[in-house]
Amino acid sequence: MSQLPVRPSPAPIPAPDAGQAQRIHSVIDLWLGEQLRRRRQALGRSLQQVAQACGISVSLLSQLERGHRSISMRTLGALAQELQLPIETLVRNTQYSEGEAEGAVARAGTHKRIDLGDKGIHKENLTPPAAAGGVEMYRAVIDPGGSTGDDLFFTRKGEQVGYVIEGQLELFVRERLLKLKAGDSFCYDGGTPRRWRNPGTTPTTVLWAITCSPA
Repeated sequence: MSQLPVRPSPAPIPAPDAGQAQRIHSVIDLWLGEQLRRRRQALGRSLQQVAQACGISVSLLSQLERGHRSISMRTLGALAQELQLPIETLVRNTQYSEGEAEGAVARAGTHKRIDLGDKGIHKENLTPPAAAGGVEMYRAVIDPGGSTGDDLFFTRKGEQVGYVIEGQLELFVRERLLKLKAGDSFCYDGGTPRRWRNPGTTPTTVLWAITCSPA
């Protein structure tokens, strides 16, 4: 009896070093940092040049651009002036108006948006301004191939629950690669290092509910 050829096992997916994970302070800080970085690069300015002109350290500016630190209004004003960018442009869509029913209703088109175009990620904060702060809700549209990058990241502790509305999502969390599709839901703690991407050829839409535990 002839034997069937033995197929080699697929190579295991290497697990990223969780110790290298970076903490994102908040999605608003991430959005502001992205605008600052894009503008600085468009002007051909180095981190050192801009930091020195604004009287801050290169380390601080780098952390601000990556969303790892919250930015004070004083520093934001200095950076806006140095980068020749109106401060109103930087902070647009980062604050709600009171809206209807004393902030209990946020109408379509009025939600805060976080657009990370170079990563292919477009987020909306769906949380009405009058919410007590215990839970935030986000809707993310991820372009084909869009991802949070090769590095792991984590945020503040607190449960995060997601639901894939359409498309596909690859989620690497707790040293496991999860492949999710429309109709699947998932959860993890915000303090867990993770990364995610859209491996498909069509946009992926995910709804996230995030509890706001103290940092």
